[in-house]
Amino acid sequence: MRILLAIEDLRTGGAQIFGMRLAQALHQRGHQVWLYSHYASYINHALVQQVAPDVPVVAFAPGVPGLDWLTRKAQGMLRRLGQPFPWRERLVERHLRQTLERLHVQVLNSHMIKSDYVAAEAATTAHPAVPLVITMHGCYEEFLHKPSEPQVTLHSREALRKAAGVVYLTHKNLEIFSVPGVRPLSSLPHAQIYNGFAGKFSADLPTRAGLGIKDTDVVFGMVARGIEEKGWKYAVSSFEALAAEWPQAQLVLVGSSTYLDELRAVHKHPRMHFVGFAPNPIDWVQLFDVGLLPSYFASESLPNAIAEYLFCSVPVVATRIGEIPHMLELPGQAELAGSLLEQTQKGLTDPNQLTIAMRSYLAQPAQLAAQRALARECFHKFRMERCVLAYEAMFEQVC
Repeated sequence: MRILLAIEDLRTGGAQIFGMRLAQALHQRGHQVWLYSHYASYINHALVQQVAPDVPVVAFAPGVPGLDWLTRKAQGMLRRLGQPFPWRERLVERHLRQTLERLHVQVLNSHMIKSDYVAAEAATTAHPAVPLVITMHGCYEEFLHKPSEPQVTLHSREALRKAAGVVYLTHKNLEIFSVPGVRPLSSLPHAQIYNGFAGKFSADLPTRAGLGIKDTDVVFGMVARGIEEKGWKYAVSSFEALAAEWPQAQLVLVGSSTYLDELRAVHKHPRMHFVGFAPNPIDWVQLFDVGLLPSYFASESLPNAIAEYLFCSVPVVATRIGEIPHMLELPGQAELAGSLLEQTQKGLTDPNQLTIAMRSYLAQPAQLAAQRALARECFHKFRMERCVLAYEAMFEQVC
């Protein structure tokens, strides 16, 4: 099958990284696969090479030097003023349509809401038309409650009307179908498919000794996009509350952004390690004893970080949002592979919950050992072979 995966950009982010992983897995299954980015300048080439080394990338870039920069600036400025700027989207749509025709694509899989509605128009106006499968990562419910960009939700209704199928990660992704004017979910093929992960460690792994961490220390760690809503500050504050009482506690933070640079400048501790961006996060996760994700990010659905923690048999302390509670469940088991925190879209309901959860792993080594075994079992639902077979079934259904 000839498959194109369209994503708004190919940078760090849950939807982007999963799209790359899926593209590589489909290639390994014998399909002809391409990745498509709306922005030639928004591609992390090192990341793409790490995650999808065998998949060619096609990207939109205006032929006039500097024109893309100007259109992005104009688009951003008018968006802040509440005014649409469809010119660039129409250029991307035309380029994507031409790409579908040139490559004789048989099925188009779109990730991220702004990619979805451009893909829907391109797919339905291509000759021949190409069936579109939309994968919902949490963007729909985020924009549904974002009054500053009402046109995005309007466009998304049209995208869903034109889609041939929908994949969702968690039931909260389906909120858009309760909005008047949106086609019923029952009117199109749909399936809940967990993002798959086929982890492979790099040849040159970081070590605890390299950070001055003892084998007997308890390492809390966090991997996420470097935005405040992922809960980085909560992780830092809870660690600082425990550090004096528990000298064996360590904190490793994996991510990169201006926000994290500012956090690092304010919070300095010899046992707190900001290690920056990692193209293969599990290289660092294998050092963790406990993985943290105290997120209150509105789009949180099925965080890649949690699958990466479970892959490394690392118990998880995370918020009760999206599919996270089910990610930590095992059929027939009352105990989770970790602990859940309560949150609102403004933050943790009680930040001390995180401190208490972290303290329990320091004080009760038996709990940590038991949950490591559960984490190992929990990962099975995220195996890439299960994911890619489910996507193949969906693509065959719509073609």
